[in-house]
Amino acid sequence: MMTRPKVLLAGVAVFLIAIAAFMLIDTNTGNTPSTAQNERAGSEAPVSTARTGLANSSDKVRLNIIGGDDALAGDTGEIVLKLDIEPGWHVNANPASMEFLIPTVASSSVNGQSLEIPTQYPRGRVSDITLGDSALEVYDDDASIRLLPDEEQTAMLKEAGKLDMTVRVQACSDEGVCLAPADLPVALNLSDTNPQ
Repeated sequence: MMTRPKVLLAGVAVFLIAIAAFMLIDTNTGNTPSTAQNERAGSEAPVSTARTGLANSSDKVRLNIIGGDDALAGDTGEIVLKLDIEPGWHVNANPASMEFLIPTVASSSVNGQSLEIPTQYPRGRVSDITLGDSALEVYDDDASIRLLPDEEQTAMLKEAGKLDMTVRVQACSDEGVCLAPADLPVALNLSDTNPQ
């Protein structure tokens, strides 16, 4: 029977092996995540890339916009992104508990140009998983990330008609086994919210 420290050490080893395999198998060496996102930010649907067979975090986590395309219709001043995480899994909080862990990070773009919208991340839950003497802070299912565009940004978004958002996550099982990180894209169509 393995003791808890040995299980955690095994989980860390699996995590490091998964990251190394992800980096070796990645066939999209010509694009960084930011340029790939910028290329997809046009009106066309994102081009799907061939899967390499290695599980990644998008297999366990989905991203939804609360309120759908009506998110800014009432000038609420915020866009809420909800993480839909499979039972038995979680993602790293922002900020991540340790420097080498990949935090959950939201980014936005309009017409292919990065847009720095102030973002409010929820407080992470202190998990039962520890590395060294530190318990890891994580997000569970239904965690919400709030984007808080100011009046100028809101007006620009409504004029553009679309906001592309990506949330980078790394899913880990409650036993401490982590998958390769993934970028979860979602678009907010604002064309119906333009003033008439």
